[in-house]
Amino acid sequence: MANSYTASAILHDRQRLCERRQTRYPAAGALLQLTMNIPGPDKRLPAAYELFGFCMKALEEALASAAYPVLALESMDLMIGPVAYLQAGAEAAALKQLCLSLEQKHPLSAYWDMDVYTPSGQAVGRRELGAPSRRCYLCSQPAKVCGALGRHSPEELLGRLTDDLDAFRQAQNEKQAAKKGGLELVPEAKGAPSGFCHLP
Repeated sequence: MANSYTASAILHDRQRLCERRQTRYPAAGALLQLTMNIPGPDKRLPAAYELFGFCMKALEEALASAAYPVLALESMDLMIGPVAYLQAGAEAAALKQLCLSLEQKHPLSAYWDMDVYTPSGQAVGRRELGAPSRRCYLCSQPAKVCGALGRHSPEELLGRLTDDLDAFRQAQNEKQAAKKGGLELVPEAKGAPSGFCHLP
């Protein structure tokens, strides 16, 4: 019964994402909807919030480097996991290109879904910018095909996610140790971080 309830709640939240976006139009700038790509029925694993934190940090740095001001930012905790809506002072195509660049550079980007919309609500897709479709992080085939065919079990996908998080965390620790002359561990997330808006 619990699994059935969770699946129903996740589906309900996915359907409501569009409704939530609609309340933000017309936006002050290009709108970014950020969700996590977590395999399996539980989308609120501690890893989801850790990935979310790393993504927000990477976005903050990339936006600052591109001189795109953040006009509005709201994060919330839903059954589909952490979600953020960010409005940036940039053209939607430029913001989408920034997200695509992050995908190419960041080792954890496979677990981020960064959807970009114009201030009026029109989606800006990969195809419009001539970018290839996303690839499966296990077999490098088109991710949508693997998902539709169920080629990989949730356990396989979560195992890879865990390995990638461990490797990234270790790399971050090594960088901090090199800078500070001592090891400062990057903590694992234990749940929804402070600042989240818990919505029904």
